[in-house]
Amino acid sequence: MNKKAEYKTEIFTGIRPTGVLTVANVLGAVNPLLELQSGGMRPMVFVADLHGLTDHEPDVIKSYVNDVVVDYIALGLDPKKVDIFVQSDIENEVALFTLLLMRHITVSELIKVPTLKEKLKTGNRPETANSLLATYPVMMAADILLQRSQYVPVGEDQQSHLEITRLIAKRFNKKYGEVLPLPKPQKVKPLRIMSLSGGGKMGKSNPSGAIFLTDSSKEVEKKIKRAETAFAKDMPSVLESHFQLATGLTDDGSVLEKVEQIRKAHMSGEKVMGDFKETLSSIVQDFLIEYQEKRQKVLADTDLIKNTLEEGAKKAKINARETLGMVKEVMYKRE
Repeated sequence: MNKKAEYKTEIFTGIRPTGVLTVANVLGAVNPLLELQSGGMRPMVFVADLHGLTDHEPDVIKSYVNDVVVDYIALGLDPKKVDIFVQSDIENEVALFTLLLMRHITVSELIKVPTLKEKLKTGNRPETANSLLATYPVMMAADILLQRSQYVPVGEDQQSHLEITRLIAKRFNKKYGEVLPLPKPQKVKPLRIMSLSGGGKMGKSNPSGAIFLTDSSKEVEKKIKRAETAFAKDMPSVLESHFQLATGLTDDGSVLEKVEQIRKAHMSGEKVMGDFKETLSSIVQDFLIEYQEKRQKVLADTDLIKNTLEEGAKKAKINARETLGMVKEVMYKRE
């Protein structure tokens, strides 16, 4: 009788090493992990370098792998409480499982994935987009199911990918037996930090409107001074997100109180956007100075990243090989 695969990973999530992180990444991706870590859960975080190949050259991806791990540790992830590994360290298992799972979803279903449809609207076209873009959700399913993940943090834009993962697992189980445990969504509070110059999310595609973790205090001051604001009593989504940025990057009670006073003054009709820019600039500068000091300490510990990734890869490989062994057993009717 075939053994049913039980959950092996409590929380599973990934990060793409495609460039320098922004302060928006801190609030949207890192802080939720820190909350899980402080709540006693043990997240498994993988650096999705194979996923990065959908729109970046391998050498570019490779150059950012260690940097993103250093960033996450400097921002508070504790290697003693979190498992971190690089996706390509189990590339054979990921590639084979992706191939096997592709049998359980149709081309038509992949084309309808909302994130793919959105990408084809904004720059890519079916005639020019490489096929990795279309198969991205299947590889993501392989990542999640190989580790037999119980919960996957998802925002609105990743919800469809998790639904595809669950659909594939259900079809596999229906055909071969209850082998793959179904991952569940770990709801993440929606957070969309907008570019300082407006016109979309803060990110590397618009560097003048983004604050990177590598920015100097002068660069921060310059960017925020040019930031888009609003007339008194008006609170568009761009400005709202920048208030969220201010409150998300500090835990100083007096500073938080000042930000709230500025918000109330603005909504009551006072012209306080100059004060807000100064306060936001000070908050961001203080945050980056502290982060950059921590980052240097992480970099100085030459064995920390190496040991962290080796331990993470060891655990990920054990899970992946065990899962694949069970999958092959039922698919090839092995005794």
